[in-house]
Amino acid sequence: MQRPAQINAESRQSAVEELQRGIAKQQAGQSAVALSHFERAAKLDPANPQVRHMLGICTLQAGNLPLAAKHFRDCLQLAPTFAAAFNALGVVLRRMGNHAEAMEAFRSALATKERYVEAIYNLGLSQEVLGALDAAEQAYRQALQWRPADFNAVNAFGNLLRRRGRLEEALPLLLRARKLRPNLAHTNGTLAQALLDLGRPREAHACAQAAAVLEPATAAWWATLGRTERLLHNVEAAITALRKAIALDVDDWVSRCELGLALAEAGEIVESRAILAQTRVGERQAERIRWTVLLSLPSVYADEVEIDSDRARFARGLDEIGAGLRLDTPAQRQYAFEAACGVVPFQLEYQARDNTALHIGFGDLVTRVMHAAAPQYAAPCAWRARAHGGRIRVGIVSSHLMQHTVSRYFRRLLAGLDPARFDVRVWYSGETRDAATDMIAARVVAFEQVNENALASAARIRAAQLDALVYPEIGMDPRHHALGALRLAPVQCALYGHPATSGLPGIDYFLGADALEPVDAQRHYREQLVRLPGLGTLPEAPPAPGDGAWLDAWSAAKPIALCLQNHLKLSPTFDAVLARIAQRSGARIGLFVRNSGVAQHLRRRIEAAFAAHGLDPAQSLVFLPAKDHATYLGAVARATLILDTPGFSGGATSLDAFSVGAPVLTWQGTMARGRQTAGMLAVMGIDGLVAADANDYVDQAVALIADAPRRDTLRKRILERKAALFDDAGVIAAFEDFLDSATRRAAAS
Repeated sequence: MQRPAQINAESRQSAVEELQRGIAKQQAGQSAVALSHFERAAKLDPANPQVRHMLGICTLQAGNLPLAAKHFRDCLQLAPTFAAAFNALGVVLRRMGNHAEAMEAFRSALATKERYVEAIYNLGLSQEVLGALDAAEQAYRQALQWRPADFNAVNAFGNLLRRRGRLEEALPLLLRARKLRPNLAHTNGTLAQALLDLGRPREAHACAQAAAVLEPATAAWWATLGRTERLLHNVEAAITALRKAIALDVDDWVSRCELGLALAEAGEIVESRAILAQTRVGERQAERIRWTVLLSLPSVYADEVEIDSDRARFARGLDEIGAGLRLDTPAQRQYAFEAACGVVPFQLEYQARDNTALHIGFGDLVTRVMHAAAPQYAAPCAWRARAHGGRIRVGIVSSHLMQHTVSRYFRRLLAGLDPARFDVRVWYSGETRDAATDMIAARVVAFEQVNENALASAARIRAAQLDALVYPEIGMDPRHHALGALRLAPVQCALYGHPATSGLPGIDYFLGADALEPVDAQRHYREQLVRLPGLGTLPEAPPAPGDGAWLDAWSAAKPIALCLQNHLKLSPTFDAVLARIAQRSGARIGLFVRNSGVAQHLRRRIEAAFAAHGLDPAQSLVFLPAKDHATYLGAVARATLILDTPGFSGGATSLDAFSVGAPVLTWQGTMARGRQTAGMLAVMGIDGLVAADANDYVDQAVALIADAPRRDTLRKRILERKAALFDDAGVIAAFEDFLDSATRRAAAS
């Protein structure tokens, strides 16, 4: 700029007054008015560098970058040591993409002002953009040395470390950034993303929710929330969030992939397959998607024909994956490993069929992958069982040791091992830790809550040099199923938390319940079946029932027969059975079904079956709301009759019913999962509640609904004998004897 002419003191004073008015207007958010004041000030005193600086700030905020740069340069010509102008010029140049000149401006700012935090932070941003990441780190570190609570530096440094994969270093910074600015979507969202990267979705959840609420128009935050919900198995919430993410960003293929996986986990297989088939992903995700598309199973079927069709599809999928599996390169082995750790055919068991061959086929496929991914863990253990000469070392691997059916069934059995004889160590991969978890943790030698991939867990478990390894629910967690393909202890066994064979050659024993298993049960297992006495465990009794009077509002002054099972256990053939019972008895049939997409498919199917039998579903069917455990138990106690499901009978729900004396009409299945309630009745020595077939089931249900004195007699007898379900001390002794003898055999082999 040209050197300004001399001006008088009055003009200079007027310029200062205009400058002050402009600053006040700018602070009030009136940028256009502020600009007019600054322009008048510049005419009154062209030599005032502060005026030129504020003109630059105002035009920068308006987005006029070239003019802003001119104003800052004019300012610096008038005041060559104006540090703030150097810093602002650098910001403008960076936004214009001129990072080299921007860095020179920031360095000039630092040279003219000591400990200039804003300038060193901005220098770090430009260095980061140019890929000078080490230099950017150093800049952010310097900024935080000068001002430890500077939000911009804390936030930028944390996100840089996260992008560089140094998550443990990034986390404290991102936590600090959120503490400094708790109401920013960005601080909540990026913290949630880091926690997800660390495998901590439970901690990420609140941050992800906050980000989506604070900035509902940002697709990334809905995507983060959707991923979090899916990892926490809240699939309905995940589906909702991911649909919002995709609606906001139609090119977000990662969210499309996540949505496809969430739909698969929810049993919405048709839509899942369609989405995943069209999703553009890299080679890494492609293998996981291939396994999901070919091996996922619906939660609700239209009819038995559809079940058989999907079983055939699953078998073809196993063949197709096996034929196309490539494990020659490290990348191929890694991608296959991630796929194997992401899929498990959990829903097979809800089909009333013998699934042994399918489980063995899947087990062979997973074993092939895991042995290629970790050959060091495929070989026999380098130590012999019990060679250490001390207590028998028993490891437990589970993801359901919180308040859950698995924990309710097995925590007393596992925690009851004699500490004088057994050294028990637990690896718990669940997110939730509650009183149930703490009870087990307090009674074992070592308890680790781990969030890591299966190979990291394998190394951890192998290092413990166990004698025996126990999986309480191996078929419910794909990571643990993959672990079961490896040899991590001389003796490896599964409990019946998911009552079906693992299909894995690496699991030596399946510990079933004598009261549940049929005479020919060994043919249902790849493992050697061991029959523990009675129920094979010591389930925990439920709490005392609450007030069940709320059920009366749903019964409409009719008898009400409740089916307590979730939608997975309600097979298509059972719809007609329920309709026939309602038709002949006049009772209402009550179901506890969530208002999810899958549950709505089930509801429509059952309503159609009732209508086909000439019934008005609104009068004969009732869908009950979820309640807390005690209130729910009150309704179970108040119901006329409890109706068990065929194929996969009640476990925890039947324990609930018997604990309050409610009679449960059941079936005698051909496999353990369909014989749970019948086994409980046998343990209590109660007859007359096991049907031979569907017709017998309907006849018995109708008779029981009409015969209150008989129901009262059954209630009295159940209450007198229910303790047998919860207090069989011989089970722990049998479990201990098994562990002792199995490890001795392994030591001698």
